Amino acid sequence: MKGKNFWYGLRILAVIAMAVQILCSLFWMAINLYNIPVFGDSTEYYNLSQTLQLDEYRPILYPLLIRVASMLCTHLPFPYQTLLYLWQTVFSFLSILYLIWQLGSIAYPKIKKKKWRVFLAKAVFVSLYLMGIPMITFLNFSVLTDSLATSMLLFTVGAIIKIFNSKKFFRSSYFIIFASMLVEYTLRADRLYTCTLFLVICFFIYFIKKRKKAFIRQAVVFSLAAVLLSTGFASAINKITQQPGLYGRIPTTFGFVLLDRVVWPNMENNYQDFSDEIKSLITEEDAKTFDEHNNNVMYQMAPLLREKVGIDKAEELYKEMAAVVFRNQPVKVIGDICEDILCVFFTPISAWLSTLGVVDTADDWNLYCVSQNSRSLSNFYYHFYLYSFIVLFVIACAIILRKHLCTKKVSGKTASETAGKQKDIKMSRLLWPGFLLCLIISLWFSIGDGAPPNDRYALLHYIIWTLWALGTFIQAPIII
Repeated sequence: MKGKNFWYGLRILAVIAMAVQILCSLFWMAINLYNIPVFGDSTEYYNLSQTLQLDEYRPILYPLLIRVASMLCTHLPFPYQTLLYLWQTVFSFLSILYLIWQLGSIAYPKIKKKKWRVFLAKAVFVSLYLMGIPMITFLNFSVLTDSLATSMLLFTVGAIIKIFNSKKFFRSSYFIIFASMLVEYTLRADRLYTCTLFLVICFFIYFIKKRKKAFIRQAVVFSLAAVLLSTGFASAINKITQQPGLYGRIPTTFGFVLLDRVVWPNMENNYQDFSDEIKSLITEEDAKTFDEHNNNVMYQMAPLLREKVGIDKAEELYKEMAAVVFRNQPVKVIGDICEDILCVFFTPISAWLSTLGVVDTADDWNLYCVSQNSRSLSNFYYHFYLYSFIVLFVIACAIILRKHLCTKKVSGKTASETAGKQKDIKMSRLLWPGFLLCLIISLWFSIGDGAPPNDRYALLHYIIWTLWALGTFIQAPIII
């Protein structure tokens, strides 16, 4: 009885904390309905929407959406960004609700069928809570692709979860994957690689896991169709609408990645070991300036070398400098990469550690950009989530630890009790496609970019980790 009262009290506190977060998010949105956060990319997207002339860095869909919103708002009493925010918020809510619905339908099928209205109400509440994660809300109300891109990822993860855990063949799941990935690929060019890899891995595992099922042939055909059609259509659209080199930006070659990931911010410390040729092109002052900010990779050092020695020779020099740095400081380079991978993968935790000065991330800059119109509220809202999440995360970890300790001591349980318990514990495995995608995104940004981890690119990680901690907490009375 005491145990039940304890968990009941904790649940009441959790619901209150979730409600506070939802109210903060709604209040923040109301205050920032007409505001445009001061991200540099926002200005570029708006300018591109006026011309629709794109280079290889920007696909067509987001500038086109801004242009449509601008045209519609000439007849509406509010600016284009407000309409854009409403679209992004609606898609964010629907994608989260879709994911929650899939998870709940599999974890609690009987409850869903008998009391679907109550189930829907709870799903809506949890969806509002997840959408109320500060960085989700902030990016929903920003002129950036991150919000819609994350929504498409959530639709994909939800569909994958349904495919893996269903005993029937649902064509709609494959259509959702195709449609959401097509939108994703025409929003952000880099996702063409990460998400395609994610889909291929998922369907390969699905084939191995379900190969004895009768509908596997259909599933394999539709899986391949979803991957090939989405990548094929998106590649064709991007090729037609993009003009590589239009704005003279540095292409992302292997040498440039090494300059960004290995040489930065280690140039000054290794300058004396560079060849005389490199020293004749780059002064020690240039090296010092280069190390000050990651943007100097694209806008200072790479253009400097390309201008002095040409594209091909610059590529050779990038690799030569990277070889020197790695030879001198292999532990630091590998350590920086591993730290970035961990920081991106465990984004909510690294965001909290960043507030304590333990790790270096771009979270402070993002918070600064979105809080120009409501500094006090933004700071309270952001830190309230982080600290409430850490409490929830610690409780969830304690529950998992207790579960494993108790498993070793299970002796007086009946077979039916043990089977029922194992069935409930299985729900914790439902989110593995989400964690897989988080890992792929973490590897992509951490290995290919030396910039501090940026939670703009890890919004999915916020949702998956919060959902895992919340789901583990909800199961606590059953698990332990």
